[in-house]
Amino acid sequence: MGASLSPSPDAAISIGSVLDGRYRIDAVLGTGGMGCVYRGEHTGIGRAVAIKVLHADLNRNSEAAQRFKREAMASGRLDHPNIVGVSDFGILDQGPCYLVMEALEGESLGARLEREKRIPWQAAVEILRGVLHGLRHAHDRGVVHRDIKPDNVFLARKDGEIVVKILDFGIAKLYAGSADDPAATRAGLTVGTPAYLSPEQAVGGEIKPASDLYSSTILLFEMITGRAPFEDKDPLAMLGAHVSREPPRIAEVAPDLDIPPALEDVIRHGLVKAQADRLSSATDYLAALDGLAEARGSAPALQFLGQALDSQALGVAPTARSLASVAGATPAPFTPRPFTPVPGTLSIPIADQDKTVVTPAPMRAVSLADAPALPTSWGKIGLVVIVLAVIAALALKVISTPDEATPSTSTAPAKSGKPAATSEPPKTVTRPPAPDSKPSSPMIAPLDSSTLELKALLQDLEKGRTCPDRRKAVSGLMMLGNKDAIPALKKARYRGRGGLLGIGASNTNKCLKADAEAAITSLGGTFK
Repeated sequence: MGASLSPSPDAAISIGSVLDGRYRIDAVLGTGGMGCVYRGEHTGIGRAVAIKVLHADLNRNSEAAQRFKREAMASGRLDHPNIVGVSDFGILDQGPCYLVMEALEGESLGARLEREKRIPWQAAVEILRGVLHGLRHAHDRGVVHRDIKPDNVFLARKDGEIVVKILDFGIAKLYAGSADDPAATRAGLTVGTPAYLSPEQAVGGEIKPASDLYSSTILLFEMITGRAPFEDKDPLAMLGAHVSREPPRIAEVAPDLDIPPALEDVIRHGLVKAQADRLSSATDYLAALDGLAEARGSAPALQFLGQALDSQALGVAPTARSLASVAGATPAPFTPRPFTPVPGTLSIPIADQDKTVVTPAPMRAVSLADAPALPTSWGKIGLVVIVLAVIAALALKVISTPDEATPSTSTAPAKSGKPAATSEPPKTVTRPPAPDSKPSSPMIAPLDSSTLELKALLQDLEKGRTCPDRRKAVSGLMMLGNKDAIPALKKARYRGRGGLLGIGASNTNKCLKADAEAAITSLGGTFK
């Protein structure tokens, strides 16, 4: 099973060499963060193939190697016209992993949207049908994709038609099966691409087929309107939007479009937050799309035979775009030419790990909407009210002075007979960090952190020099998931400075108010 390939990280597979004694390397299609893609041929049967080879240095990265193996494991269960075919997986002698896939020519849906921005809703529905047919096959065999997005949907040209292909099962979850599934052992992580994540993925919840259907609905929304329902540069804010923010209606983001109300209803149903209330199976989703038949009216004539689509109706560009250029890969130079279907022309996806985010999940629903503006002007306050407020404040200060001299950490009983309050939050039972592990930043900290970390974040929340500094502490407390942070978060929503005895003061924590309320909600607290 040797291959004419040096296992050194910098060595390239030479053109004309044979991999594992049966795959001849004919050309480089492109390179990416995960590996290199080659055009080749199975020498035994003369079949054109595309071969994705993991970078040799990444082979020592267990997560990268496991992703490669997971893609092979998931794809090995699947055989459907709307899923890219994987025919072989292997490990070179003391070298990297490789994956052999079917030859495709065309472009990704992401490339199409980047060029055209929008797709006519009738054609978008037909593309989604192809995705749903592929997902139904995968779900029936216990595989949830978990990363449905435009770059993972390919519009392949074959015999003058367009066939929708689902790509990259590298983070798929074998939900029906196996204790050996590496994806099943990473509980508490948010896995996927933030703009297309389902609410349950955003909070590290249970992943089911409905998760893929939520992502597919975002795909449909984006094809029609030219943008995803939720857009934010901050991944945490994006996760919060999926969990707690209502998606906009098509009329709100694309008022120039004439969309059947029935289609809007399907989209709203597909984006329901709770799994149980959402379209729960690809079969149900396809049935819902069937109800749009009467609304199509003057739809372009779409050729839909076994999920094959007419390329002219879809408006696919006549020049081929290699799958190797998807997900950040750099394709080998080629001269664009008018499209003529030629058997054996190859392309293949590279799973660029940089485009898929793996982050710790918040515990519950979060909302990161901007806080409402505080009043900028106060009515005239009578002199009597001010004088009374001054007297009351001075009296309160005099009364409370003796207690303030008592250290807050004292465990001696107070005069009332009740235990004195302590500034330390109750200790929680947690798993201690590994002795040699380095402390992580709050944004990537494990969910079950120590009480020491809680104290540090509370200190940052109270003593941070600027509002953005204190806002980071809010995010860290939410990710930590410790309910003991709720009182401090409630207090932090308002931090008055200036004014007279608090009257007319400005809120210097205005920038974090909405985040603090979102964190309180996510931790199970309430606020007024």
